[in-house]
Amino acid sequence: MGSLLRNIHWFIIFYAGFQGWTAWDDHQGKISSVRDEIPVLQKNIKKGRKEKKQLTSLFKDIEAAKERIKEVALEVEKIQKQLPTEVADPEILEFIRVVAENINIRNIFQTPLTEENKGFYYAKRYEFKGTGTFLQFLIFLEKIEEAERILNIRNVNISNSTQKQRGRFQLVNATIVVEAYRYNAGYREATGIGDIEKQFEADQKKKKRRKRKKKKKK
Repeated sequence: MGSLLRNIHWFIIFYAGFQGWTAWDDHQGKISSVRDEIPVLQKNIKKGRKEKKQLTSLFKDIEAAKERIKEVALEVEKIQKQLPTEVADPEILEFIRVVAENINIRNIFQTPLTEENKGFYYAKRYEFKGTGTFLQFLIFLEKIEEAERILNIRNVNISNSTQKQRGRFQLVNATIVVEAYRYNAGYREATGIGDIEKQFEADQKKKKRRKRKKKKKK
């Protein structure tokens, strides 16, 4: 027993050394584990930076698209303001009649047709019928197109007249549909920017859910 007591300090030193070595070995194991994780972390960081760069580029593209959409909406508003707010049937019909009579088109018949909502404007149609030469109707169409008010020739149908010829030019019957336009005050061009942003957010959420599922499988 005396011998054991005399040598107990060696046991204490040995035990402390063993505990120290065990702690050091555990520490080295942790360091090794961390070192093994470093390449994975570096890969994830690189991937994250790449995704960030892609997202930044995508955000820029979205912002550019939003600006272009806003510009289109402003252009539509400018065009709207160039159109009259009202279309007066008597005024349009009188203008067409005077043009036809000034170039000696005969058998004039006119009638207003339907008005159609085209979005930022309304299109009102007028049917014109008359008898004249092919050249007279060419001049008629040119004068309608040259009018200060925006008018459009929607449709032209020409057929030979059954009337007796009085000169060397063939008489024809023409049915012409003329369109007049007016501004739609209640219309606002939809930019769709809100929908674009919502779709982008939804796409990003889907990508995140896919990544989570992949991680769970691993």
